[in-house]
Amino acid sequence: MSQNLREIIKQEYKKCVENPIYFMKKYVKIQHPIKGTCSFDLFPFQEEALSSLVNNPLNIILKSRQMGISTLTAAYSLWLMTFHNDKNILCISITQETAKEIVTKVRFANDNLPSWLKVQCVEDNRLSLRLKNGSQIKAVSSAGTAGRSAALSLLVIDEAAFIDGIEEIWLSAQYTLSTGGRAIVLSTPNGVGNFFHKTWIGAESGDNGFKTIRLPWHLHPERDQAWRDRQTELSGVKGAAQECDCIWGESVVRVKDKDTNEEFTISLKDLYNSGYCIINNI
Repeated sequence: MSQNLREIIKQEYKKCVENPIYFMKKYVKIQHPIKGTCSFDLFPFQEEALSSLVNNPLNIILKSRQMGISTLTAAYSLWLMTFHNDKNILCISITQETAKEIVTKVRFANDNLPSWLKVQCVEDNRLSLRLKNGSQIKAVSSAGTAGRSAALSLLVIDEAAFIDGIEEIWLSAQYTLSTGGRAIVLSTPNGVGNFFHKTWIGAESGDNGFKTIRLPWHLHPERDQAWRDRQTELSGVKGAAQECDCIWGESVVRVKDKDTNEEFTISLKDLYNSGYCIINNI
């Protein structure tokens, strides 16, 4: 290898260490359902979310479906594992199959890194990946003991609003995060009064140290109102409001009567059975 090439690689490595956005855009490959294998060209809202993940130890993400946040979390995990020694990452979701999706994304991205950037893998199975530098990622289901692990660098709780007994998991995790670990709690909404909803409300009030990241459907540059209207046709008013708009049951939204074109506000709870179309939430 020539001296010039070594210097180029050294500079590129330095850029990747210092800037995870640069690392992801230039070197991380993902599996897109339409495009196949392609570069992870982050959208602006994903870049903003990533900055929050890097700069805040506790993040709670209220998101629409299919916003690429699991992929973003996987790429962030790979960045931590590649450029830092002995990082211990745990992914928890409703089922083991769901939890392993992030590990699968990390594995794919790692396999497709250039050789000079890739850290040798010393353990690779369906639910975990461990690198030679001591960093590892593991997926588990949401059993009551899921949060009881060795000291964690990063805890990822996916579909948090849908996990039964998550309060116990979070309580157990406090001891494993006490050495300075980070947490990403993400989900679409699932009604009010559950752990995810209460944690979000507490974060908005500044009571629990979490940074809120809200990602409704319209932030995605490849979606328009026609796409949103189609979701209502497919899932109904209630389903689409939950899956797309990131609004809780007690939220107030502006609606339009399709017959009279009259616009007014209504609670989401009352909206579910009304048949009105949402204009925006307040």
